[in-house]
Amino acid sequence: MNLKRGVVVGLALYFITFIVGVLLTIFSKVSLESPQNIPTTYWIITIIVTVLLTSIASIIYFHKSGTKRSVKEGFKLGITFGIVGFILDMLFFIPAIVSSGTSLIIQYYSNPSFYITLLLVIASATFIGSRK
Repeated sequence: MNLKRGVVVGLALYFITFIVGVLLTIFSKVSLESPQNIPTTYWIITIIVTVLLTSIASIIYFHKSGTKRSVKEGFKLGITFGIVGFILDMLFFIPAIVSSGTSLIIQYYSNPSFYITLLLVIASATFIGSRK
């Protein structure tokens, strides 16, 4: 695996997903004050968008990195995407933790939809890696 390229693509994926998520939130007028109260349809739409963006990012990674596609390489890329996302989440959550405590981050990471999305990110990268 080309770790440097994987991290760079993971950073781009995170920020593009973030921007698309903000736009989706604005257009759908969903309140994100409490992750537990986000409508299921919103989660489903964001999951679909995340899978599509992860697939595109994975295709770009494999095309540009010269890494030979395999299930193992796709899985490692998906894990890299997850780790990059977690680190960036922590950086963005630090100001929220300082100002309002840990309740927001606990709500975010205790929502089952978060874990479904994470598993689908890893599965999407793995699938793209498996395609010759």
